[in-house]
Amino acid sequence: MHRTWHTALRTGLENIRSRHAAEVSFGAAFYGHLYNGGTGKAGGDAFYTAADVADGFEYELLEAMAREADPAAFDEESAGPASKGLAVRGAQACLDILERTPYLGGMTASLLIRQIKQVHRYFEDPALGQEIRGELETAIEEDTRVVLAHSLGSVAAYEVLWNLKDVRIDTLVTMGSPLGLKSIRRRLARTADAEPGRPPSVRRWVNVAAEQDVVALRKRIKSLYGGDVEDFVVTNPLLHMHDCTRYLTNLRTGRAVEAALG
Repeated sequence: MHRTWHTALRTGLENIRSRHAAEVSFGAAFYGHLYNGGTGKAGGDAFYTAADVADGFEYELLEAMAREADPAAFDEESAGPASKGLAVRGAQACLDILERTPYLGGMTASLLIRQIKQVHRYFEDPALGQEIRGELETAIEEDTRVVLAHSLGSVAAYEVLWNLKDVRIDTLVTMGSPLGLKSIRRRLARTADAEPGRPPSVRRWVNVAAEQDVVALRKRIKSLYGGDVEDFVVTNPLLHMHDCTRYLTNLRTGRAVEAALG
């Protein structure tokens, strides 16, 4: 992860001719191994089907992704006879929608369900959530200028930066973030012990979301987290719409890092 992210970060800075490209230092906060006790993020080989999607939080996330990928399928007023009532058929219908669109970049239904379960475990397993946040807290050092947070990592980073009130970070860059999802915001209010907003330890918050990224369902989160958030909607290739390296090499990410490094 360190090599992949660092290389992509340097490439993004080189693209904007930043003088920091060759010298930028980077530390990775990896937490994939913490999932290895069961539904592993790094190496788990469980095969999931629609029947494994739990009611409540997991189904809510799955349906939200499907609605983003094909809103018309959920609109019974405009749907044709073949698709009318599709939403009421449950998890399998949502998976069918997602698998027939290019939004997942070839991701299988099993892998998608595994990722949804990872988010669920983060919130529902207090010990796991604390360990994940602990990895981030360890990686953030006294001279850290920028926190780059992708996908679920943006949720963990948001909570950590709320709790590290004595730390001063110049810029938080969230990439492909699900922080706009209502189901996640409800849990943040409980976990972060504060109303949603820019963490007090952060001077600037830049949010970068790709148009086709179904994980970053709410592209613009400024209205949810306050006027301090700078939202940028960008374009990633469909087969790499949620790829962290595509976000790291993006112009908006590079400029945010460059500005923070001075």
